[in-house]
Amino acid sequence: MSSNADTAEPATTPQDSTAERMLRELFSRSSFEPQSRPAAPSSHRALAETKPPPDVSNASVEDWQAFCEQFRGSAEDELKRKRGTTLPDLAADQAMHGSRSPVYPAGRSTVPGNENVPAFFQDFPAVGERQMQLYTFCRPEAGQAPNPSDRNQWVSFEVYGDICKAYSDNTFTHGRQGTNSLLGHPNSGREDAVKTRPPFLDDPMVKAFRDARVAAGKPDAVPFQEFQNGYLADLGGKVQAFSKEGKPLGTAWPGGDMTATATQGPGGTQGPTGPYGTTGPLNGDTSFGNATVQMGTSASHGGAVTSLNYGGKQYINNKDHGRQMQVAFSLDGYDEALMPTEAGSNRNKSDPISTTQVVGYGAQPGSMTSTVHPAYWLEPGEEAGEYNSEPYARNETLVSEDLITKDITVGVGGHDNVIQYDSHIQLAASHDKIYAEVPTTYLNGEFEKHYRFDPATGETREYPRIHSEPPKDGEPRKGFPDEGGNVPLIVATDGGTHAMAIWSPDEDRADLQYRLHQFDLGNPEDDCTKLGVTFGMSENVPGDLKTRTYVIVGTVEEVKARLAELYSQNPTGVERKWPEDVRPS
Repeated sequence: MSSNADTAEPATTPQDSTAERMLRELFSRSSFEPQSRPAAPSSHRALAETKPPPDVSNASVEDWQAFCEQFRGSAEDELKRKRGTTLPDLAADQAMHGSRSPVYPAGRSTVPGNENVPAFFQDFPAVGERQMQLYTFCRPEAGQAPNPSDRNQWVSFEVYGDICKAYSDNTFTHGRQGTNSLLGHPNSGREDAVKTRPPFLDDPMVKAFRDARVAAGKPDAVPFQEFQNGYLADLGGKVQAFSKEGKPLGTAWPGGDMTATATQGPGGTQGPTGPYGTTGPLNGDTSFGNATVQMGTSASHGGAVTSLNYGGKQYINNKDHGRQMQVAFSLDGYDEALMPTEAGSNRNKSDPISTTQVVGYGAQPGSMTSTVHPAYWLEPGEEAGEYNSEPYARNETLVSEDLITKDITVGVGGHDNVIQYDSHIQLAASHDKIYAEVPTTYLNGEFEKHYRFDPATGETREYPRIHSEPPKDGEPRKGFPDEGGNVPLIVATDGGTHAMAIWSPDEDRADLQYRLHQFDLGNPEDDCTKLGVTFGMSENVPGDLKTRTYVIVGTVEEVKARLAELYSQNPTGVERKWPEDVRPS
């Protein structure tokens, strides 16, 4: 990477604005990829001949985009030139020369001095594990006044792989306006930190990532990209932002808060961003969905769903290895003492690792699939809670020989917010009993309201909160109280703007219910709501168990409408049993 750090400061005049001086100073200290701009100079018009940028206090996206549109010709010329080059990374080069989106104005930069710099970007479909974006903006050479009308002042960069995911993520961008990173404009294409030794190379997260790669027999390399205000480093599928001094900025992507203390290292939860339908570098990492609903699965949780975003809200609690959207089942009446669990084991706790073995996985733009040998929830000999029928784990291995396969499709039936979740349990041995959750989903505690909705009649009933938390000292109860019944379940935030409904067209199966637990654990991060499609079987348990479940997100009224529509297309005619019908007397 080239650097202009030693270039003399450009001269300023008393008439220069503070913003212009800051802008030229940033530009003079920036570096750019070789041959990223045309060599031939050209004459240009003065900025006075074009419409000035809107005031920085003006938050109108339309006004900003109208300003940028004046320079679309220069931007498209530069991107056309860029697409005529060859990128060193084969996958990125393949993506760049394939199909592409239109060219869009980028969001307005939040970096002081860059607020008036027009920028454009272009997205490319994912190729394998690569996401791809070209980014272009006006950057004059040192000593030149910025003039977006001058074609020769425009530069472009590729942003790709997992760095592109972080760069496109809302937590690293200015709202939903485009792709301007809080780190500023890119200064380079992707590079190897082991070769160039930027200051973040000594960070403990980076050291741990390098050690793990070497131990796995992989080359010692840390891909990164430099920006005007810092770096983005690709740590095996997780992207961490660093300041110019090498200080971590926020948690590893997708934690996202640039002001937070770094707490999440390589192998943490995988969240979705950008064009959907990508797989990560670790077995089980995927991002998929659409513009309305974005989902992610993580290798750190056995390929279970660790992220579901709708309307700017994260639904999944994801506190440990039990609180995801996942399949789990207990065998032979032993409860947690013999319970294969997709996401991992109890002792995985909050660590970014799962005992579950991922056999295969993949992602397409609106779907994903995975097959795993699930971990047993308890390790051999581990003590079970007193609410279990057995005092200690019955399994003799860490991992079950059973298989769990799931196929998830987002946006079915013509509706972006309808998710189809197909699960397939394959038992390696015969069993007398099974109790399965297909799937169970742990939501954040703010989903405190719940309703039952009969999609055949439209009848809705609201129910009081369930208290499923562990009993207090001296309280005469065992286990975790829940609410059952075969009337489809809806949970929602207090205002009803965010809700989730579950329904299975296999509800004519004996004992299929929609169960709810709600846990008040004295900490907003711990409080959670659990809803699931469950069924139990005794005697002659089949070796193959397939279940289809629909998960719908939206407002309360939206999920009701979609649920009624789904049911009308797949009527089951089951006799409804409301919670009060199945509640023990």
